[in-house]
Amino acid sequence: MDAVNDRKTEEKSSSRRVRANVFGLLAAVLVAVLLASAVAPAGAKNGVTRETADVMSQGGGDEVLKADGAKLTRRKRLIKVNWTVPTPGPGSYDYPTADMIPPTAPPHPAIAPSYPEVFTLWAFVFNNPEMCEGPCDGGDIGDTPAQGGVFQVDATIADDGTITMAGKIRTRDNPARGARLQEPSTAEVHLAMAPHGRAACGDDLLRQLAGPVGGPPFWFVAQRRRGIRPVIVG
Repeated sequence: MDAVNDRKTEEKSSSRRVRANVFGLLAAVLVAVLLASAVAPAGAKNGVTRETADVMSQGGGDEVLKADGAKLTRRKRLIKVNWTVPTPGPGSYDYPTADMIPPTAPPHPAIAPSYPEVFTLWAFVFNNPEMCEGPCDGGDIGDTPAQGGVFQVDATIADDGTITMAGKIRTRDNPARGARLQEPSTAEVHLAMAPHGRAACGDDLLRQLAGPVGGPPFWFVAQRRRGIRPVIVG
């Protein structure tokens, strides 16, 4: 129990660094199943738009992990993300290996199932989705017509039955890779939760909390249900 409390303390002390100084690159290949939101309807320009999406089982499977587990709130200069899902049981899903990181990322500690485990939440934002070459994916990140960017939203040590993460992506925020958020009201947003295995200690824990690992087959992704429409507020 003391070890868990120590890890919680380390997480809190590093949370600002996680959100304010995200480092590393995510896997270069993204897939369309990460779709979490769509173009806001006409009339939402001066208001607030709220959208929800289901969080699917690992790898974008057909099973819903949590209905309406992902929520987006769009405002004039930011997008707010809320994410709530049941904690996947250690050993109940597939784990990436520590070498599944981009070439420029710092080494990731060994990944093994055990309690408690680390999870990170990532947003892939495409400012001009109509300019994507087909479905928006990794090829549209960076200095491309779509102006895609990758942002770390949050990170957590999952030490109970529910994972809750939240964060804001502002137009002034620097991405982990690619372009800044430019069009909060119309940007296409993909969300993915990455598992990092058993929570380590010290610098290894900070690396887990603030860096990428794995790829789409290992991520838990948000996916809109057909027919859902954003709600205009204000």
